[in-house]
Amino acid sequence: MLRKLCLAALVVLVLPFASAQARVRIGIGIGVPLFAPYPYYRPYYRPYVYVAPPPVYLTPAPVYVQPVPAPVYLQPAPAPVYVQPVPTQPLPTQPVAPPPAVRPGY
Repeated sequence: MLRKLCLAALVVLVLPFASAQARVRIGIGIGVPLFAPYPYYRPYYRPYVYVAPPPVYLTPAPVYVQPVPAPVYLQPAPAPVYVQPVPTQPLPTQPVAPPPAVRPGY
């Protein structure tokens, strides 16, 4: 196990951490540094057009106001009308005379 760990560490140390660049440059030393972009001329590319999504507007929920219903007034019920019942016997048409008074002792 220790051998494998040491071998893996050695392999990691041997691998280069940066890639090598093999460019050939020819320069003339005049004492002033002049730099030309690499490659010498870069053609102008039109910038990509980014179409943004439409904006999102957040608004509070609408408030609906409901009018208060008008109060309802109830008219009281009419008082009951009582009708006098019709008599079952007809009333006498002539007055009845009271019986004669009786004297006590006779």
